[in-house]
Amino acid sequence: MDECRHGFEAGMCATCFPPPEPVAKPAAAAVRTTRTTTSLRGVTTRTSTRPPARVPGTRAAATFTPIDPKTVRIYHVTHVENLASIFGAGAILADASGAQPEVDLSAPAAREFRRSAPVAGTEHVVADYVPFLLSTDAHVWESVRTGSPDPRLADSAVARPAADHVLFVTSIEKAVGARTDQVGAVAVTGSDVAATGSVVDSAWPDVLRALQRIHRDDDGAQLTSAEFLVHDALPLERVLLIAVGNDRVRDRVRAVLDTFDLRTRVAVHPPYFQPNGGAVSES
Repeated sequence: MDECRHGFEAGMCATCFPPPEPVAKPAAAAVRTTRTTTSLRGVTTRTSTRPPARVPGTRAAATFTPIDPKTVRIYHVTHVENLASIFGAGAILADASGAQPEVDLSAPAAREFRRSAPVAGTEHVVADYVPFLLSTDAHVWESVRTGSPDPRLADSAVARPAADHVLFVTSIEKAVGARTDQVGAVAVTGSDVAATGSVVDSAWPDVLRALQRIHRDDDGAQLTSAEFLVHDALPLERVLLIAVGNDRVRDRVRAVLDTFDLRTRVAVHPPYFQPNGGAVSES
């Protein structure tokens, strides 16, 4: 049986085990009919009818496969030095829920802003949520991978090697669990919170529609700037795996897991930690 190169179980990774392409229904041939009419003067005429021609420059409305929360992956970035506090709590905690990172990736101004940015439809602010990326090529993570200054990140965050970080990987289905009827249990924004000033999609149907829009974006701009937010905490049992950049960090993560008697899967996948996802740019 083929194995997932990202460490997921067979069939659980949409990249290594892509769902079958929807079969397009064959277009029905245009039916041309002839209509016969007779005027009051007894003159018979025949006219042809056909479907209206397509207007040049337009195209038929596209159809999209609905988002499947089970297959959409989300990623939480943290430094390897923060694992002991996360494993000790048994969950990835939101800032307002008591997270105390040993190595803080967020710039102080960005963290303070998130503590006041509202989540529409709730009494919460963004700091009440654990942030997840919707792409391993997200702009903020690319800044870490390339060591590029970013106003959202602490100066020290972009000075450290990307491989000193880990990615907690889970799915939207795992993150939301049975809380789909709770407004504000999860939320999503298609652009950086600092740009919008708030998060507007917090009811589950709205979250699904927003995710659909984000994934329809042809150039992927929203996917690399979007955030998926999980209220309060994400328990470790809902983590599918921890992705790392090399064997050294993998062994270190496993050692900390053993300390807390945890059995979360750890997978080495260097491209996640390389600029541009490991792709070689043409010069």
